[in-house]
Amino acid sequence: MAAKYKAETADLIIQTRAASAVTNVDAERKALHEAIEIKCFYEGTSTLLIGAQRVQVRAGDIVIINPYEFHATVDRGKEGNLGKYHLFMVPLDYFVGSNMEELDLRAVIFGQEKMLQTLFRQDAQLYNLLISAAAEHTEQPMAWKARIYALLMEFFTLVMRKGCQAAEAQIAPNGTLRTYRLIEPALRHMRDHYADSITVDELARHCGVSKHYFCRVFKTTTGKTAIEYLQDYRITVADTMLCNTSKSIAEIAASCGFESANYFGRCYKMAYGFTPSKRRRK
Repeated sequence: MAAKYKAETADLIIQTRAASAVTNVDAERKALHEAIEIKCFYEGTSTLLIGAQRVQVRAGDIVIINPYEFHATVDRGKEGNLGKYHLFMVPLDYFVGSNMEELDLRAVIFGQEKMLQTLFRQDAQLYNLLISAAAEHTEQPMAWKARIYALLMEFFTLVMRKGCQAAEAQIAPNGTLRTYRLIEPALRHMRDHYADSITVDELARHCGVSKHYFCRVFKTTTGKTAIEYLQDYRITVADTMLCNTSKSIAEIAASCGFESANYFGRCYKMAYGFTPSKRRRK
């Protein structure tokens, strides 16, 4: 088996964005992801759709989108007052290895079947932690990654306390979390063996269900077929390797489970709109 590149499983993404409204909400709501998404609004107003709930936000508000939770921006705010926010995409395994079992986000959400509170309005304590983390990411002083890690650790500790106390009715099992538990062995197998040839039959066996039932539940839960999910994951790993290693494109293609460099190039361009070589030049 080709050697795997594991850095992507713990990569934190921090960006600064302006809200952009979608024209096809149904299509946008299928863009699900496993990472916890945090939007810290620092300017303007916006309206989001999270599940079936419409959420209006303004500067100072924090929105948390749980794994595999449908979401979309339905109103980005008026011209001159666009909703602007710091975006944090936090992997569920971000704190794994910290010897803090209570901060194992995967265990909390999928083991204890809890959801983090969706909206924190004008919570200065949480807001300042995220603003500080965003500033560390922008300025990148000495030990900035460690500082961000500490800030987010404090943020999630407080969210778990405040969320359980302030929004107990919202923190309950839902259909998506229950079906996730069924397909989680398949997701774990794909993450651990993406460099290998993987079949749908094999994934269904890991979950202990029939192929037909597995395909139906997987698509309902993630919005993608198992093969689409696997392909997207391979592309994500490959993109991380393009940016952070000196491996050749052919080596990356092979280590990520693509049958050839040419096929990888076509898949990559379809996903990102440009070639792997152009990505590396950037």
